Amino acid sequence: MAAPKTNRPNSKGPSSNPAIDTASTKSSLASDASPSNPDVLRTLYSVMLKTCLLEEQVLTLLRAGRIPGVPVPILGGEATEVGVCIGLQPDDSFATTQLKLATHVVSDTPLKRVFAHLFNFEKQYLAAHPSTQAPALRVVPQTATIAGQFNIAAGVALAARQLEKSNVVVALADDGLAALGFWHESASISASQRLPLVFVVENCDQSHRNETNAVQSNDDLRDRAEAYGIPGITVDGNDIVAVWRVTQESIHRARSGAGPTLIECRTWRWHAEADGDSAARDSKSKLFKARTEHDPLHHMEHYMKKRTLWKQSWKDNLVREYAAALADAVKFAEQSSRSR
Repeated sequence: MAAPKTNRPNSKGPSSNPAIDTASTKSSLASDASPSNPDVLRTLYSVMLKTCLLEEQVLTLLRAGRIPGVPVPILGGEATEVGVCIGLQPDDSFATTQLKLATHVVSDTPLKRVFAHLFNFEKQYLAAHPSTQAPALRVVPQTATIAGQFNIAAGVALAARQLEKSNVVVALADDGLAALGFWHESASISASQRLPLVFVVENCDQSHRNETNAVQSNDDLRDRAEAYGIPGITVDGNDIVAVWRVTQESIHRARSGAGPTLIECRTWRWHAEADGDSAARDSKSKLFKARTEHDPLHHMEHYMKKRTLWKQSWKDNLVREYAAALADAVKFAEQSSRSR
């Protein structure tokens, strides 16, 4: 069944759609969601914005030494991280080699639970809050190696196939070139058994303080799929609509029994340490301009403006509401951790 159509107002003015003023709280999409539905576009943007705000809050706490032993998020990858998991259904699984804060936003995980995990007292939090539901998104436990993560993802997909279930697994790896050096076993069994598995790898530039970029592989990583007889697709990893649509098509293919797909997301990210440099905030610097050009939020804002779906007040409402929720969750986590 197609996603419901939204009636468009006749006026073309920027304030013609009062619904734009309302901050969306939706964080997941149905498998038949349409990219032409304004609510779908607002959901994609709002989840990506919340993910970015959550990452920035975690980075702030990390720099202050207030969170122990947490992997540092890399800003700029929100479009890929949200796009590949937001369309997964409750019985599907998501496997990743590193912690992805986007999974908490997509799952509607309570922020107090998120920070209880980051502050290392999640067990105590759950014991004190037994009514807290498990996250809607099934995340495969992380392993110490990329090969292990891919192999476990293939194992989960194989179990679903043998149990004759329609579950799909999406496996995301940050460093595509390195990841595909470890995927032979999982790719082989996935292709031969036509497993419901979608491999997603990022092929990305990453910024540094001297305004130079790490070397990016110019190879089409999708070509690695040909050796296993599975489709390979390359997509702009900073375009959340493109990532989501390609992933949904691949998930549908896997769910229908057609087997795995490899998706290469070409993206541009920046490390946490680069954000502390003055060049990152200088509007005249090459680094600042490059980030603006590749920022997935900026890209999506432009996309929505062309469809008269954008209003700054809507974003401001989202930021204000989520920032307040973050501040409350951090205060709770810090007070709870001190009392332990």
